[in-house]
Amino acid sequence: MNWKKLLSKKRLPLLPQNMFNDPIDKRHEWQRDQDRIIFSGAFRRLALKTQVHPFSENDHVRTRLSHSLEVASVGRSLGNRIGKFLSNKGTLPKTINPNEIGTLVQASCLAHDIGNPPFGHSGEHAIRKFFVLRPEIMIGLTNAEKADLLGFEGNAQGFRLLTSIERFGGMQLTASTLGTYVKYPFLATHPASIPLKKHGVNIREWPIMEKIAKELGLIAKASTGFARHPLVFLMEAADDICYSLTDLEDAVKLGKLSYESVSMLMKEMVEFGESKKSYKHLLKNPLTQLEFLRSAAIDALVLESEKRFKLNYDSIMEGCFEEDLLDWRKASAGEIMHKAKSIARERIYSKSSNLMITSFDNSERVFEIVLNHFVGAVEEYRNANFDGTKISACARDGIDRLGRFRPQKNTSCYDAFMQIIDCVSGMTDRFILKTIDELSFLNYCDSTFTSQFKT
Repeated sequence: MNWKKLLSKKRLPLLPQNMFNDPIDKRHEWQRDQDRIIFSGAFRRLALKTQVHPFSENDHVRTRLSHSLEVASVGRSLGNRIGKFLSNKGTLPKTINPNEIGTLVQASCLAHDIGNPPFGHSGEHAIRKFFVLRPEIMIGLTNAEKADLLGFEGNAQGFRLLTSIERFGGMQLTASTLGTYVKYPFLATHPASIPLKKHGVNIREWPIMEKIAKELGLIAKASTGFARHPLVFLMEAADDICYSLTDLEDAVKLGKLSYESVSMLMKEMVEFGESKKSYKHLLKNPLTQLEFLRSAAIDALVLESEKRFKLNYDSIMEGCFEEDLLDWRKASAGEIMHKAKSIARERIYSKSSNLMITSFDNSERVFEIVLNHFVGAVEEYRNANFDGTKISACARDGIDRLGRFRPQKNTSCYDAFMQIIDCVSGMTDRFILKTIDELSFLNYCDSTFTSQFKT
């Protein structure tokens, strides 16, 4: 792969080029991408989507939006460092300023969680579980279509949103921003998705992925996958750095973890690296101390990520590097990162330590009710030949709630399911609970259950 192609500023040709560009607007193309993401409704809704701790009474606890902004900040710093490295190496096109690499990585980081459903990973699991338990509704779908539903993935939903749903048939982002966004550039049926249980593109958007890959010169891996864009590793590292540290910091604020245990872990991260920040002269406030330590730990992990990128540069450019930059088995900080994630899994993400709504059982029930309502409504609507006057009040309610995602006469069964998912995954935490509450009046759930979740 070569950087001249990898840094393409060409936008997807779904609309006339420069249709919405002001000729006197001097913004860089990757700054335009950032602005389009930030001003999108999907990005704003992240403010009301769970990062880890739902409905926290502590206003300082992170949401998906604040997490995405922090990842973007770390990604920019890491991108600036790699931009300088590429410039010194002589592989960066002369038309590209080294700091513009930071702008590009920042854009992809802003969007990295944009496809997440309500309640984060619990929501992903609940959508998958719904289709696993309803195989009869998928009769007639291809294996690739079934795989998208059975393995619903927020990353693939995000790609769909960026390229097809939001704005005018997608946000019309540059090929390089989209390429840097796609963490898993393969379909759910690709062999690489099996051990990961993740994919980055759904079958309907695969032609778009192929156009992006051709424009960027990504290396093909079988007919349903490509090698990652090299800058994806920076976006992924920024995400790893942020959630492995900030989730612990939030847990201290909520009293789920002790300051002593978390500060000790962060000190280990600072001491292993080359960061020159000192934590020896801290203020008396423990939370202020923790913020300082977190900052120093981020610096250390950014330096480690940069070091690993440089060390593995050749294999990354050849498309054969298959690890994370901060892989716990290879990176110097890997074991400490692994320890941090293990603590988070056991003490923060576990079913027993979280609020009831984020446990798998309850999130499954919430999504089951809403998805059943929409699927039943669409089935009745199709059987009535899309005549809204010939369906029940409940079905009309479901079709009305789908809004612009309601199926048309030429909508396939797969596309109808995907449009239902578009609607549900786009909901915020509060909105899906509000929907549950309203559906109780249509006898779609018993009063005992709904009263439990009233806001």
